[in-house]
Amino acid sequence: MGGGFTAEQESRLLPRVARGEWLGAYALSEAEAGSDVANISCRAVREGDEWVVNGTKMWCTYADQADYLVLFARTDPNRDPAKPHRGISTFLVEKERGSFPAGITGTPVRKIGYFGWQTWELSFDDFRIPASALLGEEGKGFYMAVSGLEVGRAHTAARAIGLARAALEDSIAYVATREQFGRPIGEFQYLRFEIAKMAADIEAARQLMYSVATAIDSGRRCSTEAAMCKLVATEMAERVTSQGIQIHGGAGYTTDFQVERHWRDARLTRIFEGTSEIQMRIISDDLLGRSG
Repeated sequence: MGGGFTAEQESRLLPRVARGEWLGAYALSEAEAGSDVANISCRAVREGDEWVVNGTKMWCTYADQADYLVLFARTDPNRDPAKPHRGISTFLVEKERGSFPAGITGTPVRKIGYFGWQTWELSFDDFRIPASALLGEEGKGFYMAVSGLEVGRAHTAARAIGLARAALEDSIAYVATREQFGRPIGEFQYLRFEIAKMAADIEAARQLMYSVATAIDSGRRCSTEAAMCKLVATEMAERVTSQGIQIHGGAGYTTDFQVERHWRDARLTRIFEGTSEIQMRIISDDLLGRSG
């Protein structure tokens, strides 16, 4: 949930989160504010002891089943085009699990993967929350949004590595049992070498991820390294899971084997928590200085 909580909120809520009893969702992205977080247009207007929220959010995973939403909305109507990140605030929206409160409606996003949980487009129509729902300082929500990016990118790298590992394990099992030309296909040199490359790529990404995770746990700033980790692991995951489909042949293009799911889920990791292109921008800006 990050920083910005009052002492009362921390003592009341964080132990429940740590025990896994209280689950949340993140309402940050919008149709026109994905990588460009500062472009948020969802508005929250103060009326007495309440905030009134209007606008939409995209890619809010688990929003229906969550016990709370961390909502980002623009609270300063005087948006500065030169500094659009200013005037965004963060709110803690407590809700009943399994439903949306009055003023919020949700439409499931029609994804091609990540079916293990549902992702929502949310619409806020004069949705009211108490003034106490504000997290941190008003107008400083952008900094809260970006403060956890290193952790999120390490998490995404770990997910990608897990998907690649699943594709590798499934491929090893498949080549041991699938026979062509009178022998298991695992005896053919090309497939053996492909599996060796898959395993080496996975291990290289894993060790980079461990290095970044250690830096984060040590409190060291590692934004560039986290971007490298996310880039390397997710690009590797799509490549390795795609090769897993190829190793399975026609069977890999069916839903009879899990390898197609590994590929569909790995494909998303190149997009969320900052696209591969955003990671390359972060890395190159650090090495060469900011462009333009």
